[in-house]
Amino acid sequence: MPKDHSIELIARGVHVRGGAVLLCRNVKHGYYYLPGGHVEFGEAADRSLAREFVEETGLVARVGPLLLTSEHVFEAGSRTHHEVNLVFHVEQLTDADGGAVETVPSLEDQIAFEYVDLAGVTDLDVRPEELRAWLAAGGKVEASAGWVSAVPG
Repeated sequence: MPKDHSIELIARGVHVRGGAVLLCRNVKHGYYYLPGGHVEFGEAADRSLAREFVEETGLVARVGPLLLTSEHVFEAGSRTHHEVNLVFHVEQLTDADGGAVETVPSLEDQIAFEYVDLAGVTDLDVRPEELRAWLAAGGKVEASAGWVSAVPG
């Protein structure tokens, strides 16, 4: 299997509402993951997550502290991927006018957004796999994991 030898930096968000966590579902393959996407060169990770929410849902995310860093290697197609996921707390999701939202739309055909009961995530194909137990336990840590960035906001 060819190896890319690059590490992908991904900013992901945990938004919990009423005991349910917002997950993104791959429509074709049916697996779930935390919303977010790649951090672009020169972009602060928390800003990247906010940008991804706008691009994928049209919603504005108020991004809070870093909760967890997850690293894993996996095979997909003919590539080996090495990801470092920076998982941030998403404090609030609003429409462009600042109004509350009940559902999270998808602006991309290949993904859908769903609120899933935290207790039910153990029965789902959540990727990366190590996040499944963390989410089932509430998806939080008692203190911020801390994050220092010299990247301008």
